[in-house]
Amino acid sequence: RWEKLAEEMRQGLYPAFVRDPFFTCNHQGLLRRYLLATTFDVDKAAERLRATALWRREWDVLSYYQPGVAQRLFSEETNPGAEMYFADSLMVDRQGVPYAAGRLRFANSENMHPWRHLRAGVMVFEMLATKVAATGRGSGSYILDIGSIGVEGQVSGTAGLERNYDEGKNQYYANGAGTKDAPSKAMVEELGELNNGFAVLKAAIRILNLHYPGIVGRVYYLNSDMLFWGAFKIFSRWIADRGSIEFKFLGPNSWREEPLSCLLESYAP
Repeated sequence: RWEKLAEEMRQGLYPAFVRDPFFTCNHQGLLRRYLLATTFDVDKAAERLRATALWRREWDVLSYYQPGVAQRLFSEETNPGAEMYFADSLMVDRQGVPYAAGRLRFANSENMHPWRHLRAGVMVFEMLATKVAATGRGSGSYILDIGSIGVEGQVSGTAGLERNYDEGKNQYYANGAGTKDAPSKAMVEELGELNNGFAVLKAAIRILNLHYPGIVGRVYYLNSDMLFWGAFKIFSRWIADRGSIEFKFLGPNSWREEPLSCLLESYAP
């Protein structure tokens, strides 16, 4: 079935298939992830792969691999409103699998442009997906520190100071960027109008659910407060792979599941 599907993509559905590392670097692992996501329904897995191919064409995913794109997407000067607070850690866990890491409080909700942020954010998980697939050692992971920072961000995320950032002051949302700045009408139809932070998060989760199944298997939230814990109870319902992803809240307070030191079991200092 794979050869037939690959030929279908090459012949018209997605001609760039032949140079797309997502499809070519480890096609057996790719098939395994999509089969697991569809409880081993071959027809559904094939249909989802077709949908991913069409989405990658529409989103122009291969442009991420061009020289200098990461620097442009992460810069406030060249991609204003990106407000990126997570990235490839450029490291691997003790099993040799890559992971992403972030500091949530670098994200300035007053300055986040929904589509520019999403564009940059998807790039992080695209690159992580390719690296995870290339290792062939199982799913990657994501470590997100929710704790305070105390220093203003100087790269992409422009928050970080000890003050409240008010999304109600976001002029991108107020001016309708969530709809009018979308890359295409089809993207609005698929992901919705991104006119607030939760809508952006929901769109990102939808993309990961549909087009990057099985890439992240563990998520660690560090130094969370009760506000984030409550938000997690809402957005975790949107995660299709929730049953196969291990979520842990780590930190010193008793209500958190485990101390931060438990990370040393899976990650080198």
